[in-house]
Amino acid sequence: MDLAFVLIHGGGLDTWVWERITPLLDFPALAVRRAAPGRNLNRLTITDSATYIQSQIESVGFKRVILVAHSIGGILAPTVATLLPQRVVHIIFVGANIPPEGSSAISIFRPSERFGIAVWLRLMAWNLSFMNPAVEEDMRKTLCNDLDEATIQQVLAGGKHPEPPALFYEPVSRLQMPSVPCTYIKLLQDQGLLPPSKQDEMAANIGAQILTLNTGHTAMLSRPYELSKLLNGIASEITAK
Repeated sequence: MDLAFVLIHGGGLDTWVWERITPLLDFPALAVRRAAPGRNLNRLTITDSATYIQSQIESVGFKRVILVAHSIGGILAPTVATLLPQRVVHIIFVGANIPPEGSSAISIFRPSERFGIAVWLRLMAWNLSFMNPAVEEDMRKTLCNDLDEATIQQVLAGGKHPEPPALFYEPVSRLQMPSVPCTYIKLLQDQGLLPPSKQDEMAANIGAQILTLNTGHTAMLSRPYELSKLLNGIASEITAK
């Protein structure tokens, strides 16, 4: 079987967030990180992180891959496709940030939201999130609105992973991206920074087909069976061609 999923997690999360869904997928899956241990995140560019994902894909030998990009992971998927034009056959964006060409991820938000993101990035980098109850309150609202309390505690404990600031501030370029079919899974109960109306804009920015899922922002935790069904359906269509 030469087709596989490559799973790119959202902001502040890590590879653990895909653990509920990977056993449900009909094809092999690799959950990737965007920075090698010990790297200075402040110095990483989008291309640096995408190149690290490329190396992980190449190390396992997948020949054809479907990129599944959640949230801020949507910034990385087009560049990964550019680096691996012969391997990436489809990109699935799950409630993902896809700014207009030449804009940054943070540019799509209101000034107050941008300020909150800047504070969040600084707290994660300094490992000070445990000192700020407002961070956990915001995580409950944006990431956990449809999760049970046990899963909320899992997100609060494992959802404070430091991120490369470039993912939010560096202007994106998709001009070199190969012609790859794209699907956007719109999360209808997302109550965070990417409500459904804004997700429509994100999908339009890359010309993606839209599917819907009646979940909050972390669909892989709240509705793993429903999300896996959508992913498996797309993969099955690819293998049938």
